[in-house]
Amino acid sequence: MEEKEVAEQKQQLRIKLNEQRKGRIYDPNLAGEFNVHLAELCLTQGAKRIACYLPYGEEPDTELFIDWALENEIEVLLPVSKADGNLDWVLFDGTTSPGIFGFPEAVGSHEKPHGVDLAFVPALAVDNQGHRLGKGKGFYDRGLLDFDPRPPVIAVVFDDELIESVPSWSHDQPVDAAITPSGISLFNERLK
Repeated sequence: MEEKEVAEQKQQLRIKLNEQRKGRIYDPNLAGEFNVHLAELCLTQGAKRIACYLPYGEEPDTELFIDWALENEIEVLLPVSKADGNLDWVLFDGTTSPGIFGFPEAVGSHEKPHGVDLAFVPALAVDNQGHRLGKGKGFYDRGLLDFDPRPPVIAVVFDDELIESVPSWSHDQPVDAAITPSGISLFNERLK
């Protein structure tokens, strides 16, 4: 498939999924369901240091999970967007400030994303081959290359965003699993 054709397919899917999210009625119970599965994965993997994201807009809510992780003495690295299209990582202490796109991002000392046990990333959709559809700016595709070693990467999506097929390019960074309110879907053997 040609690069232009993949780009058009991705854009059409993004439009559809963004509209779907805008029409979603906020359900506070979903944050609890996400939290259960996110925490379960941390516990089964013995995670002591994770990367995650602060939700923005209609993204799946991870705030309850981040609170749980901090209360359980799990270090949480959060991304900070840079104008050059890359991510820095900050060890989260609960402090936020508006980032370059206007939504809250962690404030604090920047850390290399080394020794991370699990990386939880936002997505608009993921398929069962681990192809992830992001917002289209490539921040996470570039940012995941900085991890040393690369931890298992888990996309956090709503149930109806775990779809049959996501168009992808060779440089797109795959995910190892997806977490939805209904459970955990593993795509390879990187997770126990």
